[in-house]
Amino acid sequence: MEVEVPYYDLEEARKLLPWLREKHREYLEVKTQIEEKLLRGVQDGVKELTEKVDEIVRGITEKGVLIRDIDMGLFDFPAVINGRPAYLCWKVDESDIMYFHYPEEGFRGRKRIDERIEVLPLR
Repeated sequence: MEVEVPYYDLEEARKLLPWLREKHREYLEVKTQIEEKLLRGVQDGVKELTEKVDEIVRGITEKGVLIRDIDMGLFDFPAVINGRPAYLCWKVDESDIMYFHYPEEGFRGRKRIDERIEVLPLR
C-alpha cells in the first residue's frame, strides 16, 4: 500500500501532537512488555505485542509523519519552509514544535522557528 505523504503547516502539525504523544506512550508500554517477556524467556504473547508495535508505527506513518527515532520520540512533519522542502522537527519531551531542518541537515541541523521562517500554509 502506497502512502501519500502530505506536507504540514504548523497549525496542522500541532493538532497531531496530543495523538502522537499518546501513540509514543503506547509504543513504550508495549516495548516494555515485550522486553519483560523475552527476559523471562516467555514467548507467549510476543507475536501479538509485536503486531501492536507494527500497528502503532503504521498509524503514525500513514498520516505522513516520519519516525526518526521512536524510542527517543523524535518525529518529523514534511513541510515547505522558505520555499524549500523541509521538516518540522519535534521530540515528545518538547511542549511544542519549535524547530525545523532541511532534508540534507538532519537533527543536528535543527533551527529554531522564529518570525523570519515562512512555513507554507495549507490554506
